[in-house]
Amino acid sequence: MLDRILLSLALIALLFVAYRLVQRRHLVRLRAARLRVGQSPQPSLLYFWSDHCAPCVTQEQFLRQLPEQVTRQIRIEQIDAEKESETAARYGIFTLPTTMLVDRQGSVRHVNYGLIDARKLASQLESVL
Repeated sequence: MLDRILLSLALIALLFVAYRLVQRRHLVRLRAARLRVGQSPQPSLLYFWSDHCAPCVTQEQFLRQLPEQVTRQIRIEQIDAEKESETAARYGIFTLPTTMLVDRQGSVRHVNYGLIDARKLASQLESVL
C-alpha cells in the first residue's frame, strides 16, 4: 500500500516537472521569436478564447476587474482561437483561455495557461509597464 502511494506521488511529481518544462520551453521559444504585435507603442495583452470554452467566461470577468489605470496603459487584444486558428497556431496556443503579455519591444514576458485572477494579472502587467 505504501509502495503504491509513493509511486503515485513520484508519478505526479514527474508529470508536474514535465508540464513545467514544456511551459518553459514554450515561453523561451516565444521570447526568442520576438513576436510583433501590431504597431503599438504600448505593451499588449493577448487573450486567446473561444465560444466553446467555459473558463473563458470567467477569465473575461477577471479582465474586466483589472484596474482602469493599468488598462489605459496597455492594448488588450481578444483573439478567438477557433476563428483565428492560424494566429493561435503561430503563438503555439494549446490551452484555452491563454493570456500573453507582450512588452513594447514585442517580446513575450508572461504566458498564463488557464485561468488567472485579476490581482495576479495586474501584477504581471505592472512588471511590463
